[in-house]
Amino acid sequence: MGIKENAMKQFGKQAEVYSKANIFVDGFHLSRIVERSGVKKKKKILDIATGSGFLALEFAKKGNFVVGCDITREMLLHAREKEKTFGLTNLDLLLCDVESLPFPDRAFDIVSCRFAFHHFPNPEKALREMKRVCGESIVLVDGVSSQDCEKSRFHNEIEKMRDPSHVRIYALSQIQKMFLDIGAEIKDISHWDIPQDFEEWMKRAGTDEAKTGTVRRLMMESLADDSTGLRVRLENGRLGFAYDTIILIAKVR
Repeated sequence: MGIKENAMKQFGKQAEVYSKANIFVDGFHLSRIVERSGVKKKKKILDIATGSGFLALEFAKKGNFVVGCDITREMLLHAREKEKTFGLTNLDLLLCDVESLPFPDRAFDIVSCRFAFHHFPNPEKALREMKRVCGESIVLVDGVSSQDCEKSRFHNEIEKMRDPSHVRIYALSQIQKMFLDIGAEIKDISHWDIPQDFEEWMKRAGTDEAKTGTVRRLMMESLADDSTGLRVRLENGRLGFAYDTIILIAKVR
């Protein structure tokens, strides 16, 4: 099964769970992204890999014209339900692939992508396509891994074990190089620590019991020297860690 097929299977199966997960529904985080983007009202926005539509909805609630796209139909159905709840008429949802967007050049003022970049099999191609349809700025929100190559490798090994649709969480320097390579100028990067509870994290991905046990053991082993770069901790018998998340704003030329 290919990477994209894996993603559709994973997010189709877990759509209900992802639509309610704390990391996605965090209203303060969502409003912070919109604020950092500097968006004004009545802008045209494309939200890539929109999932259940959290960021697309946040932009739409601010009075912008928004299109949310995703390759997983089940996720878009959850986004549609949320749209109805808010009674919005300025949000469209579309089933499509980031590597082949059905829009003309510079069709949108802002192109955003939240917590999905690490699932893209060809991130450079995805970024070039995002830039093609963008007239002003790209907003990228995702976790970043350690600048230490070995820690980053171990981190991604664990992520892949937990979720087969995972491709790679990149170090910040790798993301910066990708933007440089496509000719987009990074204007702002802010960091946001997102604490995670291990049990909830595994449940969100629907990981089976055997793999959950393996990942738990590896995370426990990393407590001593932070070998994952995730700042794993054990508090009151609960295993947790923290994602270093970036909100990156880049201007397109």
